[in-house]
Amino acid sequence: MRHFPIINVEPGTPYGMGFHYGRQAADQIRNGLADYRTLFAQTSTMTWEEIGNYALSYTPIVKAVDPDLIDEVRGIADGAGVSFADIMILNTRYEITKFPKPHECTSFALQPEATKDGIVYVGQNWDYRVGILDHIVIVHYTMPDGTRIVGVAEAGQVIRNGFNSYGIGLCANNLQSKGDNRGTALPVTFLRRKVLQSRSFEEAKKLLLETKRTVSNNFMLGSAEGRALDFETSPLGTDLIEPASGILTHANHFVVDPAKEALERSPRGDRLYDLLAQRRGSINVPWIIRCLSDHENYPKAICRHPADTSMPMARRSSTVAGIIYNLSEGVAHICAGASCENEFVAVPL
Repeated sequence: MRHFPIINVEPGTPYGMGFHYGRQAADQIRNGLADYRTLFAQTSTMTWEEIGNYALSYTPIVKAVDPDLIDEVRGIADGAGVSFADIMILNTRYEITKFPKPHECTSFALQPEATKDGIVYVGQNWDYRVGILDHIVIVHYTMPDGTRIVGVAEAGQVIRNGFNSYGIGLCANNLQSKGDNRGTALPVTFLRRKVLQSRSFEEAKKLLLETKRTVSNNFMLGSAEGRALDFETSPLGTDLIEPASGILTHANHFVVDPAKEALERSPRGDRLYDLLAQRRGSINVPWIIRCLSDHENYPKAICRHPADTSMPMARRSSTVAGIIYNLSEGVAHICAGASCENEFVAVPL
């Protein structure tokens, strides 16, 4: 049974924490870089060096927001024995691979009124390419100020989704609007990390609302105090979606303003809502897993499997991780690969 390795990052200087991360995840980072070299050779008109220069163009923007994150990226690179540009490529992967962009991920948040024992959950099926399965890691940060963060990432990324010891949880999924462009703003991966350092729901909300953006992304934000909110963000503006009877779900299309849409509508968000609602008031982890394992509308189901035989296997769309963050009790349940056929492992905060 496949399990994602856990990378424990102890408190220290930003560079030292990055170095510790990079050294532990060196094999996975090198696997990831080899995978992207192959992918970009097949799909991009740019050379690896040109892609690296594009990724490096984001450095001043990240440094202006949080110079510690750039120091951490330098540490990851040195710890893994790769270049700074290589790690910047991994951390700007969302922007680099944005055009064109497939459907990715189905996310959810559950408030106390919808769950058994009043537990608050945030989670998702992370859908991307089969090829990244060998370089996904679970990262457990302990920050110098005592903040703990647990999340999932492609090895070398500062994080993709997760939750922290202040009860803030964040998941995300792809959106693509007519306003997406090749400009430069804070890359999505770095924004997610900033949100997961937040000490309150309001601090996280402010970051998601006020950060300038050039590409679209959907953010599912929850807190242990029972709050949940979805942010449909794009260069054309941000729209907010509240839970309905304690349940909030989202896939890969704009719900509030469909006129922004650049992708076809996905049924997965509505399907996940309907499934979760069948147990409203008694939803627990086993039921969430069952919902994340649903195959209705295959091959465009909540639980994705690599169906497009015209693509090399490594490029076929698939659920690469099932993720459930229990914000109330401080534990993550994470499975490697499709939710229907893999074990969810409990990872305490």
